[in-house]
Amino acid sequence: MEKNLTTGNVFKTIVSFSLPFLLSYFLQTLYGMADMFIIGQFNGVESTTAVSIGSQVMHMITVMIVGLAMGTTVMIGQAIGADKKEDVTAAISNTVVLFFVLSILGTLVMLLLVRPITAVMSTPAEAVNGTISYLRICFIGIPFITAYNVISSIFRGLGDSKSPMYFIAIACIVNILLDFLLIGGLHMGAAGAALGTTLSQTVSVLVSLVFISRNKSGFSLNRKHFQLNRRIMGTILKNRIPRCDSGWLYPDCLPGHYSNCKPAWAE
Repeated sequence: MEKNLTTGNVFKTIVSFSLPFLLSYFLQTLYGMADMFIIGQFNGVESTTAVSIGSQVMHMITVMIVGLAMGTTVMIGQAIGADKKEDVTAAISNTVVLFFVLSILGTLVMLLLVRPITAVMSTPAEAVNGTISYLRICFIGIPFITAYNVISSIFRGLGDSKSPMYFIAIACIVNILLDFLLIGGLHMGAAGAALGTTLSQTVSVLVSLVFISRNKSGFSLNRKHFQLNRRIMGTILKNRIPRCDSGWLYPDCLPGHYSNCKPAWAE
């Protein structure tokens, strides 16, 4: 699972890491496109409009989650580069707790605001009910969307950008199959599109967890690792590129001496 990105040809390393990264986000965008295409084949304008508006809202939420999770990738990458295994474990455990709490709170808030959100999106009257149904089901799936992106950020921090791409590719295939079943076969309309999306995200999370359980990463988590560290969480939420020379993340760090550094958030 862990891959060393500090050796070998720089250009080849960048390309091999970034291409799966970009393709993963393309596949996530494909979710909404697939829903739009399939519902357009079986339903009228109202349902298509509902899915279109709902997909825009969910895309915005996904982008926010991805942005926040990027802080985890940076922190883990820094710790891996400095060969600090305990710091990697601390970053992973605090990320899990932080995003678990955020996803639950986010789900509750979004469910409470589903009607105002639908109104703000200037949803046509005939598509309001379908949009609300779509968003409610997708909002319930926010913890799974968050889980996938957090797991992906951890993998990328460890230098593996291909595994998240495979997970989301599987989810896309499942999503398309479920769309045909729920929209075309069971005639569930916009609600069917949302359910297919939510279930496929759940599948991607389950597949990633099975992969993790069968492939040793060299890191183990237990109860003591889940002690919250406000500095670590603050660093994740700041979501900016660490700068060793500024003393922001590794205050004792000197160029070429990263192995002797200790993160600012470490106990």
